[in-house]
Amino acid sequence: MRSFILNVFVIFATLTAAITLWILAKISTRKLMWKTLHIWAATLRWAVRVILNAQVEVRGMQHYDPTRSQLIVCKHQSELDVIMIVDQFDDFSAVVMAELRNYPFFGGVLDGLDLVQVKVDSGKQGRTLQTIEGGKKTAEQGRAMVIYPEGELMKLGAKERYKNGVGHLYQSMNVEVLPVAFSVGVIWPQRQWTKNANKSGIMEVMEPIPPGLPFEEFMALIEERIETKTMDLIRESASGEVLAAAERRFANKENNTGPGVDAIAAK
Repeated sequence: MRSFILNVFVIFATLTAAITLWILAKISTRKLMWKTLHIWAATLRWAVRVILNAQVEVRGMQHYDPTRSQLIVCKHQSELDVIMIVDQFDDFSAVVMAELRNYPFFGGVLDGLDLVQVKVDSGKQGRTLQTIEGGKKTAEQGRAMVIYPEGELMKLGAKERYKNGVGHLYQSMNVEVLPVAFSVGVIWPQRQWTKNANKSGIMEVMEPIPPGLPFEEFMALIEERIETKTMDLIRESASGEVLAAAERRFANKENNTGPGVDAIAAK
């Protein structure tokens, strides 16, 4: 019953925020749009706490500097980590599909928030170039950029190979990187209608990685730091069968459907 109430509340709050953003995109500023997003995220975080009796602890926000550009690289476990990112960070950009402009409301909102719009049908090289140019523009604006390097929601303990886009942004923006780990999937599992009441999760912003590392060294470092810390947080937050399943996926280097590419290659 708690999950049903929360899900209905989330749908209503998100629809209200979307309509408000669409209106503001036509008549107001990005700053006011972000104020709306912060209200939306804070409201949903409150709902998780009140309806599910679930808490999210935030650590390491002293590493975030809203006055300058940083690349924020995050683990992606559930919709709740998106809510937490919007709640904690301000006026950031992100890479989105330009094709979203074809849906109602989206075009004006994407423009109003000044997000990096990449055309899916432009091919791998075209998408890479658009991402690089978007990263440069974001850094010049002094804004942060958020990216999920695996490109999809992951089960607890699972991982996909990190996509090269995060490395291209690191090089094009030439700014420090904030790795962010989560265990909020313990509360709000990947794409699941049923949520877990009376649980705790953690969001941790780790020490920055400085600019200037070679591409391959950065890619290995960012993956190792996020995956290791994420599993540490899961061990703090989960127990029983949930923790056992996460430990198995982590030990076997599984993706969402089974053994990952790295694990298969190692056999």
